[in-house]
Amino acid sequence: MRLTIALLVVLLVIAACGDDSVESAAFPDEAFALAASSDLAVGTDRLLVAVSDEKGTRLAAPSIPVTIAVWLEGREDQPQVLPGTFLWAIEDVSGLYHATFEFDQPGFWDVRVTPDGSAPLADFTIQVNPEPSTPGIGDPAPLSETPIGGDHPLAEISTDNDPDPRFYEISLADAVASGRPTVVVFATPKFCQTAICGPTLDRVKAIADDYPDVNFVHVEVYTNLDDPANLQVVPAVTEWGLLSEPWVFVVDADGIVVARFEGVVAPEEITAALAG
Repeated sequence: MRLTIALLVVLLVIAACGDDSVESAAFPDEAFALAASSDLAVGTDRLLVAVSDEKGTRLAAPSIPVTIAVWLEGREDQPQVLPGTFLWAIEDVSGLYHATFEFDQPGFWDVRVTPDGSAPLADFTIQVNPEPSTPGIGDPAPLSETPIGGDHPLAEISTDNDPDPRFYEISLADAVASGRPTVVVFATPKFCQTAICGPTLDRVKAIADDYPDVNFVHVEVYTNLDDPANLQVVPAVTEWGLLSEPWVFVVDADGIVVARFEGVVAPEEITAALAG
């Protein structure tokens, strides 16, 4: 059984699987923006935004700066406006914009993306829930038992083409309870619905050498990896309330979630969370 993917699947497949990438200074007239986040909740939360066209061409580009405005429906006169930070989903292929907002109420919020020097793209709506499906910032991290390399060949517990053995030395439960900070990546590089699990895991692997006192754990989303027709979601995915893939969480030494990143994450975002 494949992991049920919410809105993020549609959006990131569009972002990652369109035609040739756009590297101009403006979006074409038919461009539109849409949400690439599936688990927004009241509080401080990170909104991912994709830009596409009706053919699925990926359009977000570092050469096209944008601002992102959000407001609760009925509060059009009280928008929050922030620059959208561009981030490659797949290096030099497709990307997204992100910004972190304060959502003070649940409900429907409107979003407006404005390219610098151009007219805004059509507004779209996001839903902000009272609580996130996944552990939220400040919540205890679930003590999920996950397989380790000492008990299994890595090919049985990871679809990473070049797995780092350090990411499979300790179970997620033991890592959270270890008294050390933990970075956990839920990703399935081979079977990823959004094509970005591998690149996201690679970004986390790239910083591991800089943090010898931090636990790094990769949780493969599925079991039965040698039988793609009968993939089963691992219990940790359900225990962490994941609706999409990939996800990265930073957990502090006390076992408390201090950062959560859906889909795409920059190494600097992880290092900032580890710095506190």
